[in-house]
Amino acid sequence: MKKTLALIILGLLIAACQPTGDQNFAQEQIATATPIPTAPAAQRTTYTVERGTVSDVYEFSARWLPRDQLQLAFEVNGSVRSVNVRRGDTVNVGQVLADLQIDDLEATLQTQELNLAAAQRRLVDGSTTTGDSVTDSQFNLASETMSLESQRLSLPWSSVNDAWASVVSAQRALENAQRDYDDALSYPDTPASTVNSLLEALINAQESLARAQRSYYSASASYRQSELSLQQQENRVLQAQMALDEAQSSGGDPDLVDAVIEAQLALDRTREQIASSTLTAPINGVVLEVTIQPGDSVSAYSAVITLALPQPLEAIASIAYTDIQQLQVGQIGVCEEANRPETRVQCVIRQLPISNRDVDQTVRVAATLPELQSGALVNITMTLSESEDTLWLPPQALNTFGNRTFVVIQTAEGERVQDVVVGLETDDRVEILNGVEEGDVIVQQ
Repeated sequence: MKKTLALIILGLLIAACQPTGDQNFAQEQIATATPIPTAPAAQRTTYTVERGTVSDVYEFSARWLPRDQLQLAFEVNGSVRSVNVRRGDTVNVGQVLADLQIDDLEATLQTQELNLAAAQRRLVDGSTTTGDSVTDSQFNLASETMSLESQRLSLPWSSVNDAWASVVSAQRALENAQRDYDDALSYPDTPASTVNSLLEALINAQESLARAQRSYYSASASYRQSELSLQQQENRVLQAQMALDEAQSSGGDPDLVDAVIEAQLALDRTREQIASSTLTAPINGVVLEVTIQPGDSVSAYSAVITLALPQPLEAIASIAYTDIQQLQVGQIGVCEEANRPETRVQCVIRQLPISNRDVDQTVRVAATLPELQSGALVNITMTLSESEDTLWLPPQALNTFGNRTFVVIQTAEGERVQDVVVGLETDDRVEILNGVEEGDVIVQQ
């Protein structure tokens, strides 16, 4: 009986331990679940060490403009009354370009002309002459006549002729130097020393022409001033003759004679003031720039109009003086019209400001671009330094830590950190002097 009861209890325990249907389903679900895939490692950028040229260049833009320019300014302060020219106009010597507000001076001039005429009439209607007044008038006439002859003899016409001859000679020398230089550039086999020598001769010829032109302008201005003084002296002789004639015929009153002289001097001063308030063209040329318009206030000796000789043209740029210090006269580069790479030619820096206090702070570059119109934009590239046949990498392939520069080289055994020595560095290439070999694969970190 006890044995039978034990078997029954054992059977119940075994039945209780059997899994239910739901438990079987859960176990099956756990056994067949799909595992989450592992994300692949991100691929890193690599670079290959190459051999080539690393160039540090400076690029800037310029305008294709006449080389020989002359800035004009008023001699007095004032307000602009009229401007008779605009950019691009052709002008002739003596042409009035602009003037200041001189209505009051012109009114004064008219009044003084009337005053002079009245003083001359009073002199004619003066009292009977005396022996002393006639003698004084004769001495005055003789003195004024001698002064007139002296001024005629001292007219600096020879200086003007000599200055013009110097301009013609300098222009001829420049044309010869330009032709020799262009011929040398047209032959690729021309030695660099010969090109540099001809370039130096060209620059010297350009500077000689500029000096000759300045001397001619100065001599011309001096001659015009002498002519004005001569005309004034001729007026004085005429006045002295009139005073003598009147003294001999009707008795010249010295006070009336003085009144005529004073009226004439006042008239001359007003004419000089009007001349100082008027800009006239000193050369035959083209208007390059006009910075004033009617109503503007201007200061004495501040340039307001720029004239230029039509030829030759060159590239003229205004850049920061700190950038100018990277360049040098005679440096050779390439230039081209903006957006027209087919016009690319060799060019050379002709002029740089010596200091940041120079009046002319422009960079002037000579080139041969015969089809380029004045005012066109020119792009210029100057090579500052260059390494040829050297190993290089892009800057992003290098790593720095403190004073250490290194790369990560990919090898068959794995990645390896390698210190490198760099040379010339530019925006897109860095010269590698030591540490890697051509063909090495570098991993960007």
